[in-house]
Amino acid sequence: MTKKMVTGGAERHLTQLLPALKARGFDIELFVLERDGELETELTRADVTVSGPVRRCGRIMHVLVAAVALYRRIRDTRPDILHFFLPEPYLVGAVVAMAARHRTCIMSRRSLAHYQRNHPWLGRTERMLHRRMTALLGNSQAVVEELVAEAGDRKRIGLIHNGVTVSPVGSDDIRREQRLAFGIPSNAFVMTIVANLFYYKGHSDLLDALGSVAQLLPQPWRLVVIGRDEGEGPRLRSQAERLGIADRILWLGERRDVDLILSVADMGLLVSHQEGFSNALIEAMGQGLPMIATAVGGNFDAIVDGQSGRLVPPSDPASLGAAILELAANRSKRRAMGLAGRERAVTMFSQDACVSRYDRLYSGIGAPAGGAVQSIIDGSDLSLKNSD
Repeated sequence: MTKKMVTGGAERHLTQLLPALKARGFDIELFVLERDGELETELTRADVTVSGPVRRCGRIMHVLVAAVALYRRIRDTRPDILHFFLPEPYLVGAVVAMAARHRTCIMSRRSLAHYQRNHPWLGRTERMLHRRMTALLGNSQAVVEELVAEAGDRKRIGLIHNGVTVSPVGSDDIRREQRLAFGIPSNAFVMTIVANLFYYKGHSDLLDALGSVAQLLPQPWRLVVIGRDEGEGPRLRSQAERLGIADRILWLGERRDVDLILSVADMGLLVSHQEGFSNALIEAMGQGLPMIATAVGGNFDAIVDGQSGRLVPPSDPASLGAAILELAANRSKRRAMGLAGRERAVTMFSQDACVSRYDRLYSGIGAPAGGAVQSIIDGSDLSLKNSD
């Protein structure tokens, strides 16, 4: 769930998607389950209205407060479409939609459903709610296949990949400036990983892999870690100390200038145990970085193994270390993979293509004859309306 618009994959997706839809004639209102996330300012600057309750009580009570606020918002705006992102907003929003007697609903799943393993009741509830959805969307082929298995009806299930705005590749001057700013030697071999510090993002596997090949890598080398600490930071730092590689790692935390920082790197990594479809992966590909990623979820959609990057088994530091050494030792292969990855990001995962698919979906499903399309997407939640 996204309690608020904090920096995460789904939230970043919405901050890019909603202003683009507004530019195409949709009047957007985003209803979030909890207000005051840092990404809200990006949406308000783009003239996207953000609504929802500020949290002033415990978690369970706040969910009830949010549900009541959403119910009132639906009754007041009478949207044509309700669209739910992420598990908790889906549960809250779909139940509220039923109470408000709203019939046209869409659900988007942004990750593989591993969360259901520890909460079987959640899987049963979602399968029940799926029957009431007009459409179910996944952001990778792996997610789509899960939804087909759960819903048993492929006709209502679709695929919309994430889209990114591919920035120009950083110049040599920017690369030098950024390395100097972070104290990285100009001749260092630099790897980077952009992922919040959750256990399932595989940072521990990466540290084990680097510890095993540290002396074989081009010297000096550095790993730049970008991402919000979700509780794993102290354990990972201790692990790096134990492996003798702590002085090689820069822990940068959450950053808003990721494109600039990527310019320091020679190679990118994404080593998750599970993945829906990673914006960070295709953004790094868009910067021309050769990528090593785990063979899970949407990574299969993003990378053609051996051409636009390398795929390795998840939770396998030995295979990961071997792949890192392979690319670290071969500059021409890194360059070829980086160029192929950038071309793939530009042609297959552009923001414009993504927005066009949402545009067609909403216009096709929700537009009453001669009227406007309005929706609330809970992704927390959002309301959309075609401008006249």
